[in-house]
Amino acid sequence: MSQPSLRIAVGDYDRTRALVDGSVGVQGFETRFATGDLEAIFSQAFQTAEYEVTELSFSNFLIASVRGGCPYLALPIFPSRSFRHSAIYVRAGSGIATPADLAGKRIGLREYSNTVALVARGMLSDEYGFDPGRCEWFAGDVDHVERDTIDPRNWPEGVKIQAVQGRTLSSMMEAGQLDALIAYTPPVAFGRAGAGRLFPDWRDVEKDYYARTRRFPIMHVIALRRDVAEANPGLPKALLAAFNQAKQVAQDRLAIHQALPIMLPWMQAEAESTQALMGQDFWPYGFEANRDMIETQIRWSHEQGLIPRRPNMGELFLGE
Repeated sequence: MSQPSLRIAVGDYDRTRALVDGSVGVQGFETRFATGDLEAIFSQAFQTAEYEVTELSFSNFLIASVRGGCPYLALPIFPSRSFRHSAIYVRAGSGIATPADLAGKRIGLREYSNTVALVARGMLSDEYGFDPGRCEWFAGDVDHVERDTIDPRNWPEGVKIQAVQGRTLSSMMEAGQLDALIAYTPPVAFGRAGAGRLFPDWRDVEKDYYARTRRFPIMHVIALRRDVAEANPGLPKALLAAFNQAKQVAQDRLAIHQALPIMLPWMQAEAESTQALMGQDFWPYGFEANRDMIETQIRWSHEQGLIPRRPNMGELFLGE
């Protein structure tokens, strides 16, 4: 008998590569993987739920789940994680030299509710007393105009947010119309317009943050469609095992010395330094290793007005 088939949409990372290329399988299932633009994957998941298993923005998944109508439940699998101190850019001449100087400033971002913005604001609030409600926010495309409309549905009440259409946030920063910008990658205004990072020594700041808090922010989560979960009660465990195995394949490659598998001359030194700070399994899956981080991001979302209440873990995750 043929095995049931799963369509899985996920980013093409080192930690998912063994799944995508078929060298690691999901026990009891045939799998077909779709990789590509993550924004498109997220949009498709929330709009049509085409894939049985999909990667999702953690923040927007949380919002959709609490507000009702999300067709997915999450698994404790986190394919994308990042510290976001490095994602905050400030304009020269804006008067911003420290996090405290962000108060009352004009700040741009791609989407108010996405996870990079959630994490950046949450970290700033916890560490420096930042209040998002005191700022003016501008939501739009960063370097290239990509969208015809900016969706305001997840915007919280009581926060000043304007949609930017027909121009880029980078151009506004260069024109002096924005004081700061939260972005996944350095915007074109970085350097060219005298813009720099709020934390120039961001790597040291992020390492210190982890050493004190033991928090490694979650950007994305793997989720299973509710109807598929109900029909296949053993599938969550099989998926967790498969993603863990694929992650281990990627981690083992970091220990290769003979011929470097990636183009970083000091790859081994970087891996050893990371493990010295964060432990052997520095990218953990599962509930217990991530409970504090999940609960912290739920708290941030509630404090920032993105969700009206704090859900319990069982509302969000299978098997919890």
